[in-house]
Amino acid sequence: MRDDMDDRLEMLFAATRNEVVDTSKAEEFFETRLMARLRERREARRPWYELAWRCVPAFGMVTVILVVCSITIGWSAPTDLFAAISSTQEESLSKSFMSEE
Repeated sequence: MRDDMDDRLEMLFAATRNEVVDTSKAEEFFETRLMARLRERREARRPWYELAWRCVPAFGMVTVILVVCSITIGWSAPTDLFAAISSTQEESLSKSFMSEE
């Protein structure tokens, strides 16, 4: 039985080797189809860094506005003890406030 299966398989391989396949239909306009598929894939998917580069001007404007606001407003230091403790100032600031130096 084993030999019979091997012979049948060998005949199948021989028949496949001798068969001539007509690939002219598949070769027709191959480059055009390939380029169209590549163009379609390129247009369909946008990379993540493209969005990041488009957001750079907006982030730049936010940064400029924050810098201008921080320069023009000029925050003043609080004068009460609890503001110095709660706003996470350095220990030396609260000591100097307590000792009135």
